[in-house]
Amino acid sequence: MRLRSSSRPIVFLDMDDVLCLSDQFGSREMLKIFRQEVPDRPELWAGLVDDEAAANVYELHTQFMPWYVISSSWATYLDYAHMCQALTRTKLQFVVDNLHSEWKTPRAFSSSRRDEIEWWLDAHREPEQPFLVIDDTYSGIGLAHSPLALDGRVVLCRSGYGFTKKRLREARYQLQRQLKDET
Repeated sequence: MRLRSSSRPIVFLDMDDVLCLSDQFGSREMLKIFRQEVPDRPELWAGLVDDEAAANVYELHTQFMPWYVISSSWATYLDYAHMCQALTRTKLQFVVDNLHSEWKTPRAFSSSRRDEIEWWLDAHREPEQPFLVIDDTYSGIGLAHSPLALDGRVVLCRSGYGFTKKRLREARYQLQRQLKDET
């Protein structure tokens, strides 16, 4: 499937409980490394992102070539350089290479994930541009019954399971449906 540049979908990507599932290696430890509170640990980077979940995102990527916008709380704590470093060190270079120029959702003191995604869409989405939100049932709970979800633009991963093959099939279906509607 060849997409026009303006038709490239946007994928809003959460990290914890979507790609990062480990009880042993977590984002808090990653932040401590970036803050130089603890020594760098190569085993953290190797175990931070679940291999199957990353492979499933890559499979979605190869089919749809989306732009990525980080909707994760990681974007609150990491600047662009650290975000790129974290993604690269966890073998998600394809995400780095395809980060949207407005690479993260905006934040406000009491904003919800839904608010942040809707604000980003209002400010940056091209008319009729397909988009998909990949989040989890914990941090993305406000998305579950939102107009975005009711329109088939949200894929929620079960906490602890991440972006499984089942969620990949759902994501594919939703993006294919939007691209068909565009033509």
